Amino acid sequence: MNHVLEPPDEPARSMPTTAADGPADRPDTPPVDVAAFSAFYRAEVKALVNFLIWMGAGVADAADIAQETMIEAYRSWPSIQHPRAWTRRVASRQYGRRHFGQEVTTEPEKLSPLLSTSADICAWEQRYEVLRLLTVLPWRQRQVMAWTFDGYRPQEIADELDISPEAVRASLKLARRALAGESSHRVGETQ
Repeated sequence: MNHVLEPPDEPARSMPTTAADGPADRPDTPPVDVAAFSAFYRAEVKALVNFLIWMGAGVADAADIAQETMIEAYRSWPSIQHPRAWTRRVASRQYGRRHFGQEVTTEPEKLSPLLSTSADICAWEQRYEVLRLLTVLPWRQRQVMAWTFDGYRPQEIADELDISPEAVRASLKLARRALAGESSHRVGETQ
């Protein structure tokens, strides 16, 4: 077990170990399938951090928002129908509130366990360039691109963002055009 991601149990804060325990002591709360949630968490938390970075979040904020989102997912687990999309929708909204609320963000002294370390400098440079290019996009275009990078199709993005598929396709078209223009402008500068 990773001691950083899973702190030692404390009497008042221990996670339930059986479905009958549930996330809270309220009788109206359905039981949580802890094994299913744990498997989902392990499979998706790093992808959620990447999703937030694609949206423009700094690494520290992306890791914090991903953790906050997963805590909320655990609390709501019995009622979530599509957890992968649900976590991205919730994380996207949390990031939007932080981003537009102008909260002060800080970069970590060390990388979080949710953030991978990479020795491949070429891959790092390419990723940095893509992230830099994404920052020139307006919010909606960046949001749609983040969902697209995460493997969602326009209809699915439209459903999650509560906009029309045509609006998604228009945002993708404008974003791709802007990114192509920015990229070719950048190439012209280096020659």
